[in-house]
Amino acid sequence: MSKSSRIIKNTGFLYIRTVVSLVVNIFTTKILLEALGVSDYGLYNVVGGSIAMLGFISASMSSTTQRFISHAEGSGNTERVKSIFNNALLIHNVLALLSVLILLIGGLFFFNGVLSIPEGKQTAAIAVYGCLMVSTVFSITVVPYEAEINAHEDLIFFSIIGIIDVVLKFSIALGVLYSNGDRLIIYAICMAVESTFVRLASQWYCRSHYNECHSIEIRNQYNSSIIREMTSFTGWNTLMTASSMIGLFGMNLVMNHFFGVKLNAAMGIATQLSGVLMGLSMNMIKALTPSLVKAEGGNKRSEMLKISITGCKFSYLIFSFFGIPVLVYITPVLTLWLKNVPDMTACFCVILLITQMLEQLTVVLHQSISAVGNIRNYSICRSVSNIAPLLLSTSIYCLYPLQSYWILINWLIFKGIISGIVNVYYSKIIIGLNIRSYLTDVLKPCLTTTLWSSLVIVMTYNILYNTDLRFLIPFSLSVIISIPIYYYLALNREEKIMAVTMFQTIISKLKIKCL
Repeated sequence: MSKSSRIIKNTGFLYIRTVVSLVVNIFTTKILLEALGVSDYGLYNVVGGSIAMLGFISASMSSTTQRFISHAEGSGNTERVKSIFNNALLIHNVLALLSVLILLIGGLFFFNGVLSIPEGKQTAAIAVYGCLMVSTVFSITVVPYEAEINAHEDLIFFSIIGIIDVVLKFSIALGVLYSNGDRLIIYAICMAVESTFVRLASQWYCRSHYNECHSIEIRNQYNSSIIREMTSFTGWNTLMTASSMIGLFGMNLVMNHFFGVKLNAAMGIATQLSGVLMGLSMNMIKALTPSLVKAEGGNKRSEMLKISITGCKFSYLIFSFFGIPVLVYITPVLTLWLKNVPDMTACFCVILLITQMLEQLTVVLHQSISAVGNIRNYSICRSVSNIAPLLLSTSIYCLYPLQSYWILINWLIFKGIISGIVNVYYSKIIIGLNIRSYLTDVLKPCLTTTLWSSLVIVMTYNILYNTDLRFLIPFSLSVIISIPIYYYLALNREEKIMAVTMFQTIISKLKIKCL
């Protein structure tokens, strides 16, 4: 199977997974908000954020392990792949033990003055923290297995396990709705059990299908050189990932401190909605990243650059295709989705969606820089841009009583604009990106398409939305009208062929599933 065919096939399966996940998550969040209430839902998000902040260890090591395995496979060195996997297991087991200590110590601070927890909810908050801590620590130990699945581009299993994951979460939310007792504690325990099951399934699959995972030989495969190489790369990658997680969780903390848990609920919903749309473009990125890294591992820099440019364009186009209609129709979308919409949710959604839309313009360049591996200066600059909005917002709120959305505006400026400039600049230095080519092939067609599609969608909204028709009719019409705009204005001849082929592949897979 050719590389482009494999990417298209994997992308097709990932989109099937996304469609199912999207439908199920819409009902899951609605049921969960009704079951827990605004305060408990906000409390779960802010306590969960404290765990997620420390989950940067797992996130950074996952990308590092996948990068090294894909790079080794690109060079054709199977023995190095096996050695990297076993040494990665050793590193992750040590990190899991360290994480236990970090999370236990962190809990002492979070529940003694850092978090603003409603009276009577202290026990529930501690129980939530404990359940999420167990889940997070366990997840660190299976990162090498998840990296193997991505490096082998075996995304069919990834899609299947993802569908099982969202169905189980829906079942948990439904069970919590009809349960007695403290629903927040019940939900936290069930989520810990569910996440553990999903990760054990990934571990079993890898040991059953990949030679380097059949038997664990950490002692025989121990290689201090590989460990130094991986930890050195991880160190800078962790700095960047940690600063991003701290910045994101810091927003929740600042919002919690100055405005209370109800705005944390609004922030949680906005993050989930933007995360769903992000998944649409991340599917494509997940499918092409292994090929991108393997191209660099095989000394095919020009091929890697071509994948990067195409990936940036498609990532933005996929996100904006669905994101722009959601932005215009955000109020009716939230009203239809949720029974009770917390205050400021629509405002938070709009700012986060615009931020993530801008990020898509350069998101694949980050993968390309990581594939090359020279990331020290790049990581420092990105880390500064990740932390800056948190520090700036905290200073502003301490001095002036501004509205809550200003912290997200700062996030948009630094994460959406400044980080993108950093990505382009270091892509030129590290991987030899031609900036003129990037502006011509990515930025110009993407912004032109956005301008025209936004104009059409706003006109459709103004003409049809005030009639007796439900908003889904003008919303769907806006999406349909946007298709030819994206096809003719954004894509060149080669990309049009790729888009048609991808669409045909997805349709054929859906037909096979139905039969």
